[in-house]
Amino acid sequence: MSAGVAVRTVGPGDAAAYLALRQASLREAPHLVGPRAEREARADSVSLASILGSYPREGVHAFGAFLGPECAAAAALARPADVKYSHKMFLWGMYVLPAHRGRSLGQELLAHLVGFARGQAGVRRLTLQVTTTNAAAKALYGKFGFVTYGIERQAMLLDGESHDFELMELDLGR
Repeated sequence: MSAGVAVRTVGPGDAAAYLALRQASLREAPHLVGPRAEREARADSVSLASILGSYPREGVHAFGAFLGPECAAAAALARPADVKYSHKMFLWGMYVLPAHRGRSLGQELLAHLVGFARGQAGVRRLTLQVTTTNAAAKALYGKFGFVTYGIERQAMLLDGESHDFELMELDLGR
């Protein structure tokens, strides 16, 4: 792990730091921000603390890479409650603040997420969707063994411009 970096669960007490990261992601790249992360970015600290507090009951686990009090990178995993779909988890909201890119924070965070998913009883697959134009993210996911299983055309429409998603998965070996 990089010096001074702590990768851990994001809880209600981290709402202000986590909110700053989510708002930065929405400002920098709204076409890369999905609905849950956008909901977080549009909240205030009090509302976001409530959202973060409810996540475990919803099968959502938010993680951050913290440098002191600053949340420099974040991502989340969601596991469906329905038994028919509970064998997989969905990775969403992966983002590293621009000032901290190139320091392997994304790799450390993703390693933590993959390890967490592997540790969940019955989870066999980790899935995600990434904008097809996001080469850096696709390369990172590829390093961890994620493979593409499809393309969702016009998955998102933002300001009249459509964006395609690449659907990726990691077999957790169960």
